[in-house]
Amino acid sequence: MKILIVGAGAQGSIIATETAKDPEVSEIRLSDIDLGKARQLAERLKSNKVRTLRVDASRIDDVTRAARDVNVIVNTTTWNLQFNLNIMEASLNVGSHYQDLASHPSEQLALNERWKEAGLTALIDTGVSPGFTNVLAAQAVDKLDRVEEIRIRLWGGVESKEPTSFWSPETAWRDMAVEPIVYKNGKYKEVSPFSGEEVYNFPEPVGPQTVFWHSHEEPETLPRFIGKGVKYVDFKMGGPEFPLAKAIVDLGLLDHKPIDVKGVEVVPRDVFLALVPPTPSMEEVERMIKAGIIDMKICCAVDVKGQKEGAEVRYVLYSNFIDIQELAKRMPGANPVAYITSVPASIFTKMLVNGRIKSRGVIPPEALEPTVRRAFIAELAEKGIRINEKMERLV
Repeated sequence: MKILIVGAGAQGSIIATETAKDPEVSEIRLSDIDLGKARQLAERLKSNKVRTLRVDASRIDDVTRAARDVNVIVNTTTWNLQFNLNIMEASLNVGSHYQDLASHPSEQLALNERWKEAGLTALIDTGVSPGFTNVLAAQAVDKLDRVEEIRIRLWGGVESKEPTSFWSPETAWRDMAVEPIVYKNGKYKEVSPFSGEEVYNFPEPVGPQTVFWHSHEEPETLPRFIGKGVKYVDFKMGGPEFPLAKAIVDLGLLDHKPIDVKGVEVVPRDVFLALVPPTPSMEEVERMIKAGIIDMKICCAVDVKGQKEGAEVRYVLYSNFIDIQELAKRMPGANPVAYITSVPASIFTKMLVNGRIKSRGVIPPEALEPTVRRAFIAELAEKGIRINEKMERLV
């Protein structure tokens, strides 16, 4: 089986590293608009399965050419509607399954019938959040007769003694400025960035932390696929960098509208992103971990309320993600944020390759068969991403 990975950055690196170990994967076409980046990663992997090529995701014909006779295309480019639609179109052109880690739900789900007619799967939102969180929500919902609320809470990040980015700067900072969506009583509502402030009691060792509404896909897809009467879905996030991020947004440094600076028109966002450091290579991450420059603390909780056998019930499924020293042993050089994002995605890739995913059409992970979701969770545990569960009967 052959796969094409479009994007050889932090996420593509982890997925390529994981899938290269799979005996059912015979060829990995590792592509990027920057061919040098793809070649650097291929040199590190030293696998005879890997070949590199230059691909421009803004051109459907370019992706189609690179994807001839592959079984799965994995989109690890930056969050960009045109890239997603282009790569999906190329997948249909060559008859391959499609996968991404972040979607534009409305536009992509609208293509569902085309994918069903083609007998293919477009699996969207397969990272940690969205992705892992969607699976946890579905697992909790399976235990309930009716569902009232789904609240997803994420806190933490990577602390670094050097200026660096552990996520695509373009995507990470876009998320900060976009209006989040909240689902309530059958309607989707846009809210202001950094609004909805609350202190959520995360499991130890994180404990109580401040979180805010944040732009993510889960509130858009979960109500469409979960059912059972769900009335409310939201996503909130926080971390050490959020006060600074809020100040940057409030100052207008992420605005797209040009401003005059001493007679020169500049776009604040362009200037800001030009100053943000890029994501480090695997070699750079390895150096930073060995030198004690970076550390990581991240907790994710999916908090679901509903009814079971006439009683009000609350299920919380959560994970305190992998320790950075354990990560360094498991995969030297892995970007810690990319690891918890891309390992879930790599498991889904392998499930598409080996045919375990039978569902066809455009679907998010919560729509997968329960047996597939359970297998996914079991494989995550083998990779150091473990899930805890607690249940309360509400009186």
